[in-house]
Amino acid sequence: MKVSAACFQVIMLFGIAHCVCSAQDFSADVVLLDAKANAGSQNAETLAHDPSRLLVSDHKIRLEIGGPAGTVLLVNAAEGTAFAMFPAKKEYEPLSAGLSEYFRVSDAEDACPDWQKASAQKIDCEKLGHEVVNGRNTVTYRNKSASDVAISTVWIDSDLKFVVRWVGGGTGAELRHIQAGKQAADLFALAPEYDIAKPKKGANKGFSNR
Repeated sequence: MKVSAACFQVIMLFGIAHCVCSAQDFSADVVLLDAKANAGSQNAETLAHDPSRLLVSDHKIRLEIGGPAGTVLLVNAAEGTAFAMFPAKKEYEPLSAGLSEYFRVSDAEDACPDWQKASAQKIDCEKLGHEVVNGRNTVTYRNKSASDVAISTVWIDSDLKFVVRWVGGGTGAELRHIQAGKQAADLFALAPEYDIAKPKKGANKGFSNR
């Protein structure tokens, strides 16, 4: 099944976590940013898009693009699996590769190794310091070797141990309306009534990092 260009573009903005560690469950809205004029700055402007919904439980991620009825991306870092679900068709598609803009860390104060492990791109990581993002304490890290299209800066929440903001390549995203709390296990599982999408000629086999 070929994922639409619009869906692919949105999925490219959200990462698949590869670092597996125990951390706080939470849910949040994902807001896209226009960081062209303010890359690496908290002054990046919010783009006029409906926010996606992100739910995180330990090493599992559920990203609802366009709401629960839109495309749903499921990631299980412990099992190394990722799926795109299409509720309108009650189908799902395995993804052979994913992205890593969002990831867990074991220690927010020493997150470079986890960022380097999570990314398919080379990360020359530098810790910049501490910042408050939307009222939350974060630690900021910069990729000194970032190209024009690569992620250049991430903000990692000190309590969640998760990336809550990233910018690079003239765009970015951040988590807002974060609510800590246990998430239902079935939200991170493939719906049993869904069928696997039949591959078509020229269909994407997966997603690779930018």
